[in-house]
Amino acid sequence: MGRLYEDGPFKGKKAMLSITTGGPEESYTPSGFNGDLNSILRPIHRGIFEFNGFSVLNPFIVYGPVHLSDEERNNVLRAFEQRLVALPDESPINVGLY
Repeated sequence: MGRLYEDGPFKGKKAMLSITTGGPEESYTPSGFNGDLNSILRPIHRGIFEFNGFSVLNPFIVYGPVHLSDEERNNVLRAFEQRLVALPDESPINVGLY
């Protein structure tokens, strides 16, 4: 089959999305206004990352950052920093098939 999925050119490397949303977390659930965020991200996780051989990590998501206080924003930045430091030891997620 060539250099696709588990034999892709980025085999052995990890990929993670870092995203922000315009709405609150409850808007990105299966019954939420925008639908399940994991389903929204699956084409990127499977069709781009896994297709090219990456192991996929859980995305780092900040819901509605425009509505956060300065203290909450600083907490998010610290959490992101801690996440980046821990990436080498993080296990990939199971994205699932289409």
